[in-house]
Amino acid sequence: MKMSQEKLTKLIKKMTNVIKPKGVLDIKFRLEPLGIRDDEYYMNITYIVPDDSEYLRSSNMRDSDNTRIKWNSEIKNSIKNYFNIDVIINSTGIQSESYYIKQKEN
Repeated sequence: MKMSQEKLTKLIKKMTNVIKPKGVLDIKFRLEPLGIRDDEYYMNITYIVPDDSEYLRSSNMRDSDNTRIKWNSEIKNSIKNYFNIDVIINSTGIQSESYYIKQKEN
């Protein structure tokens, strides 16, 4: 069954609201079709965390990178299991809530 990109985006948004990791306030993402098959997408992910999050500390960057890899893997596997869609996560980041709000206002 082919699913539109808009519908898939809405369903993934609902899923990420339920499975978001502890300490993450929100997950923003963008899907782009790979253009080869109908069930493959590139995905950019931004994890929004509180301003005082340990994941924003530069002294904790290695742990933060490992944590993002783990989170990305969980999201990728959940999308595959629930929707039978393959995603390639080509960009991922962590932003503070205040920075995200400031960027959204611009």
